[in-house]
Amino acid sequence: MRLTRRDRLVLFAPLAVLLGGWLVVPALIGLGATLTTYSPLTTTVTFAGLQNYGNVVHDPQFAEATRNVLIFTFLAVPLELVLGFCLAYLLRRPVWGRSWWRGLLLLPWLVSPIASGVMWHFLFSGATGIVDFAQGWLGRPELASPVGDVRLALPATILIEVWRVTPFATFLLLPGLASIPEERWEQATLAGASWFRRIVDVAIPEVSPLLLTVGMLLTGLSLGTFDTVLILTGGGPGTATLTPALYSYGRAFVTNDWPLGAASAWLIAAGVAAVGAVYIRLSSRRSH
Repeated sequence: MRLTRRDRLVLFAPLAVLLGGWLVVPALIGLGATLTTYSPLTTTVTFAGLQNYGNVVHDPQFAEATRNVLIFTFLAVPLELVLGFCLAYLLRRPVWGRSWWRGLLLLPWLVSPIASGVMWHFLFSGATGIVDFAQGWLGRPELASPVGDVRLALPATILIEVWRVTPFATFLLLPGLASIPEERWEQATLAGASWFRRIVDVAIPEVSPLLLTVGMLLTGLSLGTFDTVLILTGGGPGTATLTPALYSYGRAFVTNDWPLGAASAWLIAAGVAAVGAVYIRLSSRRSH
């Protein structure tokens, strides 16, 4: 039975109301705040135009945050894709205890980013951390925490995020690899292809659209990195691990500069939207 226009309106009306009330309206209010001097503690509000955006763009801290998140994204996303692909490749065929392996691999992703940040902060926290405790048992001198070293904080944060997100990439790629017909693998094996050539000639061409989708999804998530870094380093030491999302949070809720906090948040949203536009463009090219 074909739905009429009225039926579609009736079916989608509750969803439209829900999205409008809980997503669209607050977003538009936040967008309006970026064009004014609004703050919960002010009694007068004036129109500021694009001044708040200009202040954010010219803020050296926001520049540092942008640099950090770009480094974070360009290093973390490829690592997550490669490791996730390798794990999915290993799990695509029946092996002993495959269900248990899948469950264990998924644990880092199932743990909330806040809990993950707390756990790793406890592991690395100076003289009270488990790593330092183990070094004491081994008679080694006390070493500085990597998340407290301005040179190591960002690489350590990237590795922790890779550990957390790689299982997510694995389980997104696993159905695509598992659905490749067995005949394709057999033909490549009979042709004398090595395991590397089987991956390059069989696996990657079959799942390349899925790889693109997962890569763009991971990129969007990486650009909005917030929870784990907030608990793990708070953006420090200094601005070594500051991200645009942390910058926005600090401006809005720490210094009570709501217009700049909202403006930086919309700049983050624009970056994520740009990633989505690139994905749509690449997908449309592949479909033609």
